[in-house]
Amino acid sequence: MNIGRYQFTPPWWSWFATLLVVAILSSLGVWQIHRAHYKQDLAAQQIAARDAGPAAMSEEEAASQGDARNANLTYGRQYQVTGHYDAAQQILLDNQVEGTQVGYRVWTPLVQANGVRVMIDRGWVPMPGQDRSQLPNPTAPEGTVTVSGFWRTFPQPGLGSGSSDCSAREWPRALNFPSPATVRCQYGQSVANGLLLLDPVADGGFVRDWHEETEIASPFEHWAYASQWFLMALIVIGIFIFVNSSRRSE
Repeated sequence: MNIGRYQFTPPWWSWFATLLVVAILSSLGVWQIHRAHYKQDLAAQQIAARDAGPAAMSEEEAASQGDARNANLTYGRQYQVTGHYDAAQQILLDNQVEGTQVGYRVWTPLVQANGVRVMIDRGWVPMPGQDRSQLPNPTAPEGTVTVSGFWRTFPQPGLGSGSSDCSAREWPRALNFPSPATVRCQYGQSVANGLLLLDPVADGGFVRDWHEETEIASPFEHWAYASQWFLMALIVIGIFIFVNSSRRSE
């Protein structure tokens, strides 16, 4: 194929290889665009939820609509829950670092009148000494209380390192990123499928820096990644044309 003063003669296999690579890179770019649109929709939902102010979480919602993906319990929205703390059966989220110190996040179940437990993340406490067998067992306010906080899903482990231990042990129990099913099996009773991050100004909590966990989702990084994938596809096309083009002899 002649293009002006140049001859374009790519072998057949280079067409196949180039089209395959370009297709893969472009599909990755399209996937990032879809992720960006998802984050935009999520950010709009979070902003609308915050503007709406705190909402009361009914017993029916915690029992049957406990999944944070459900529209009735919006991720990042502030809710109020009434019940009593079960400080005798607390979960300690293991390997949590505050600054340079290792400790635990304290998850205390708040038992509603119908028996459904809503796990309240009351914040971070330090590990007592160097002996990991000695677990902290913080107290909690007694009697019926109404607490408010930000709703979120259970934190996800990295590299499949979550805990699945459901054996009967003494309380409190230190777990490493338990799944919702693992949390439920600790109690053998209904547990809402998510966490309420205790309001930073509420009583009965510990170190609570929820900035990263409650920040509004941003689609910017996905737009940037999409641009990079499409740019790489254009570079591959450019290299394909350059390598297979040569000046025609006069």
